[in-house]
Amino acid sequence: MNRYLVPKSGWLFLDLAKAYGVGIVVHILSKEAIIFDSGSYYEIRSKNEMDFSELPKIRGYLGVDIDEWGTVLATLGSKTREAIRENMNEFFTNEDNMKRIFRHKLDEKTVLINNFQGKSVTLPQSLELGASKGIRKAVLSSYSETQVKIPAEEFYLAVLGAINISVWNSSKDYLVAVYPLPLDTRVEDVYDIKYKLKKSVKGFHRAGYFSTVARIAVRLVKEEKELIRGGPFLPKIGGILYGVMVRTGNQPKPFTSGLFPLDFLHFLVETPEGEEAIDKWIEILDRTSYIKGYEDIAMALSKFIAEPTLENYYSYLQLHLRNELRSNSIKFGSYDADSLLEVLKNVEVS
Repeated sequence: MNRYLVPKSGWLFLDLAKAYGVGIVVHILSKEAIIFDSGSYYEIRSKNEMDFSELPKIRGYLGVDIDEWGTVLATLGSKTREAIRENMNEFFTNEDNMKRIFRHKLDEKTVLINNFQGKSVTLPQSLELGASKGIRKAVLSSYSETQVKIPAEEFYLAVLGAINISVWNSSKDYLVAVYPLPLDTRVEDVYDIKYKLKKSVKGFHRAGYFSTVARIAVRLVKEEKELIRGGPFLPKIGGILYGVMVRTGNQPKPFTSGLFPLDFLHFLVETPEGEEAIDKWIEILDRTSYIKGYEDIAMALSKFIAEPTLENYYSYLQLHLRNELRSNSIKFGSYDADSLLEVLKNVEVS
């Protein structure tokens, strides 16, 4: 088994996007790539050797029609984005460039991906949503704020991963990005899930960015289940790393970021009763996404899905029942008793 290790630098979004970028290259050149979070580094595995004659196929992952160019590089102008896209096409189709990235061998089957020797480029804030400022340097009685610089090769790998793996939704005020955290996952499966989510989750939820992330989360777990119909369910995504940008003046700025856990949904989707509850939540989050006046239900449900405590369960069910009893409200329907009990079995009791 060939192993490609991508050390973490502490930049959460950059490290994850870079690992996916390496995974996409390995997938194209070896017809297989499985990505795993090993703690201090991401590991990409493939049982096949890389065939560098396949490099031209990478152009399909750098197409001008990929919407995420405009969001992953949202803090840059359109001409700058196009120049980056052209540079990346040239870089990734150059065999010498690729062999240089993969030449640092720890042993016959293990490669360490850290041999970045090219020029430095500025790290855009939209590519590292966990950071909102540059690095401040004290200068006597004042300070200066410098931009973060990273090697161009590292930047190109991260952009390649980000535009092909992340899911973005936006409103007039916010942009939210979702990055699936790998759990011994085939890169092609994450890629397929991303494009299915783009089709099924459109628009920004009226209740805000957190309900937007929750809406993506419940759909994502259903897509995970679809990958393994006919066998026991094994989670493919360990969680969701999300970042939010707020639109301000000339360009958006990072606003907040976090981790949306999927453990609760993974437990539920294993049983028909639990999956029935998830289907109900998909319906509720989809319908409340566009209809004014139901933001409280969507927020309570989103909070419960992320933090499945008894208190949050009660808060959500109370709002759901109150809505069903109102004479002039849109009804979401009742739950089956077995479905409610299955959910309750997995609720945390403090």
